[in-house]
Amino acid sequence: MERTFSQTDRQIFETGTIEPNPPARTLHAGDVSAIVDSGALRRLAFGPVELIRQIDFPVRDQNWATLPPLVTSETLEEHPDGFRYRRCFEVDDGALSCNITYEVKADGTVTACGEATATRDFTTNRTGFTLLHPIAGVAGKPVGVTSSDGTLRTSIMPEMISPDQPIKDIAGLSFSIDGVSLEIAFSGDVFEMEDQRNWTDASFKTYSRPLIEPFAYVIEAGSTIRQQILLKISGRPVPGSSSAPEPLQTGARLGEALPEILLAADPDWLPDDQGGGILASSGLTVLLLRTTPKDAATNIRHAARLMQSTSGSLDLEVVLDDSSPARPQMQRVAAACRDAGCMPRHVTALPAAYLKSYQPSGQWPTGLSPRDSFETVSAAFPKARCGSGMLTNFTEFNRCRPEGIASDFITHGNSAIVHAADDASVAQTIETLPDIFSSAHKIASGRSYRLGLTAIGMRSNPYGQSVSANPGQIRLTMATWDPRARGLFGAAWAVSALARTEGFGIEAIALAAPTGPFGILATETPVPRPWFGDHPEATVYPIFHALKFAAGGGQRLQVKGVPPGLAALAFVSCTGARTMIANLSGTPHEIKFAETARAAVLDADSFVAAVTNPDWIETALVPLPASSLTLASPAVLLLEADTATPL
Repeated sequence: MERTFSQTDRQIFETGTIEPNPPARTLHAGDVSAIVDSGALRRLAFGPVELIRQIDFPVRDQNWATLPPLVTSETLEEHPDGFRYRRCFEVDDGALSCNITYEVKADGTVTACGEATATRDFTTNRTGFTLLHPIAGVAGKPVGVTSSDGTLRTSIMPEMISPDQPIKDIAGLSFSIDGVSLEIAFSGDVFEMEDQRNWTDASFKTYSRPLIEPFAYVIEAGSTIRQQILLKISGRPVPGSSSAPEPLQTGARLGEALPEILLAADPDWLPDDQGGGILASSGLTVLLLRTTPKDAATNIRHAARLMQSTSGSLDLEVVLDDSSPARPQMQRVAAACRDAGCMPRHVTALPAAYLKSYQPSGQWPTGLSPRDSFETVSAAFPKARCGSGMLTNFTEFNRCRPEGIASDFITHGNSAIVHAADDASVAQTIETLPDIFSSAHKIASGRSYRLGLTAIGMRSNPYGQSVSANPGQIRLTMATWDPRARGLFGAAWAVSALARTEGFGIEAIALAAPTGPFGILATETPVPRPWFGDHPEATVYPIFHALKFAAGGGQRLQVKGVPPGLAALAFVSCTGARTMIANLSGTPHEIKFAETARAAVLDADSFVAAVTNPDWIETALVPLPASSLTLASPAVLLLEADTATPL
């Protein structure tokens, strides 16, 4: 008998949280359209051409986390000539009261007005409008800039990801995007722009206040800040091309292999014996362990026990004490490995100070350097491959490039919720990954490329004192415990990220951990786990099956006929040609097939069967019943053909 689930259960299966996801609404003013979503104006477009990805009025705390708003009123007025949206909200128990208004007219004018009034002294790193520019049609293109003194100049938007602000001192911008002219005027503060691709956001961001100004800063009690953005749109969009969708099929073998799947691990993310047994049967047995020299003996001994039970391999990330010489610290780590009988294949070491982020032109640490750390690794581990780079985000890697270091490989990690945590923004980070991988590949200059933890949540906060606590398990920026890691969204995000590695020669990637906030095993946690807390029979999360299906993947195969908005990859495995398709688009998509295969769908209907059985794939793969199927969102489609040779 087919089981039925409540709407709340299905939401938990999909996103891991019971937090409501307010529906977005698409509105029109003549040829101008925009999406009103949770107080933001998204995808402002003229005909089919996206001109602005988002306008919002975030309030950020001293750790750069976005404070959740308490909405006090919200109105939408529609009329034949356009629409007007107004939202009032408070943050920090009423310490700051804000109201924003967006007015969009059919003549192509868009006005955004924002006010923030402090009821008591309010400390913030940023409060005010942020405007996000899309990447497509903007990157590498000219932009007109009006300075705060009225001076006009022309600049070029970055093609390769810029480590510094590409444009400063902004009072106005002008673009030409696919035949559409866009003029933007800012008032209320001096604005500047940063390349948000550094943090995987699929945008350039124009914001205030300039980073050269001190922060955090205080909005004094009783004072009000006011800002306005005025946009003028004109022109005629270049017609887009359309063609009938092709059926899905695999093509020729590509000149690269699927990255090795690693499991990142802090010491308290290691599983018990039962969990180790599940990992051993999954093929997910390569551990990327992070340790300090001080705790190396204990941490590596525990990891060695897991390696013994899984017949797995160990890679190391070592965080060094900045105030002590590097060599004796690394010798201590090497001795711990010898004592445990578990020598690592790959080792990267970095001073603890470099877990923080620094502006390219700012003050950098004066103690132990990344170069000092690297030079001690090869001496301590002569048989290991030695890495250089960063143990945090691409941002820090791009600002402190490992140039002139003769490392065997480069590395960095990524988090998808540095600036925004709503589902749409997190899904859009997938769009940026190829730009990140391309930029890092160029910086590598022939060295191998191995990715550390690449996930939705934030492992540590390079930009503040701590990550955001998330006891309510909501969608929250800069949180380690993101609930989507437990849901179908997390599985689809991981598959999408893996698909985007194609073409960059990436050797390895860590998309999850054994347990903990990025875990693939369903274990007790210090935060609530809706549904899982009431179902101890659940032993794994959906991402477990996605990574298990990819584990041990060989040479990549070309994939044709992937519907727009979906991510796909194909590769040779020991049992045949495998294809994985992820849908994070927010809408169902029909997929047509040109080949016969066995298929399993990881979605809300199969969720319970999947999370209660680590061997679910073995029984779920069945012959395709038809020449097409509709893939929900979020969901993952797994396909396996009878032969490793594509048709």
